[in-house]
Amino acid sequence: MSGVKATLKVVLQANDTIVAESEDATLWQRVLIAINSGDAKAFDPPTKQTDRAGTDHGGGDSADKRLGGDGESGDGVDEAVVKFAKLVGVSPEQAIGACYPSKTAPFLSLDMHCWNALKDQTPASGRGSLSPMAVAATLLSLWKQAAKLGNATQAEAQKVLETINLTDKNPTRSVAGAEWLKALGGGTVVMNPARIKRAVAIARAFCQQDWKSDMTWKGGAAE
Repeated sequence: MSGVKATLKVVLQANDTIVAESEDATLWQRVLIAINSGDAKAFDPPTKQTDRAGTDHGGGDSADKRLGGDGESGDGVDEAVVKFAKLVGVSPEQAIGACYPSKTAPFLSLDMHCWNALKDQTPASGRGSLSPMAVAATLLSLWKQAAKLGNATQAEAQKVLETINLTDKNPTRSVAGAEWLKALGGGTVVMNPARIKRAVAIARAFCQQDWKSDMTWKGGAAE
């Protein structure tokens, strides 16, 4: 799997004095989103966000309103997120926790825990390995399809990878090597209809942090 990674930390300073600092991945991701968007509401927690043990921490609906959707479901979650979660086969809470979907760029903000699970549970190369671009483009294409935001592009997928401080050095080759994706002109990336089950299985495994129990993402008999 090609990619470069560095440790990021959030540092709070008063002049030259460091008041506090943290390497928490969730915190720096949300700081990055807030800085890039110029919207302090990026710190508002997603609706009904749950921790890894499934504990509901509440959180209100401000993050979901930031999605700017056509409407909300009965529990306050944007309908596009519900549709995306249903398409992938996970709960809306899992989809929000893993991808933090938005209708504005960068569209997805990936969770580092989900990415680490992918690295730990899949081969680094050869059969069953996944490039950063293939994963980001798959998730982005499925989200933009569910939210009716048009087609994804390689450039947009690179921006998604930047939310976890990664980049794919060979994006065009990565897309070409993923048979569930199709490259069009201008860097556009779309789903290969004949391999949509593979794309969905990859997105589901990412959101659930489980690459072992459902092996259909490798292209088994389910396709």
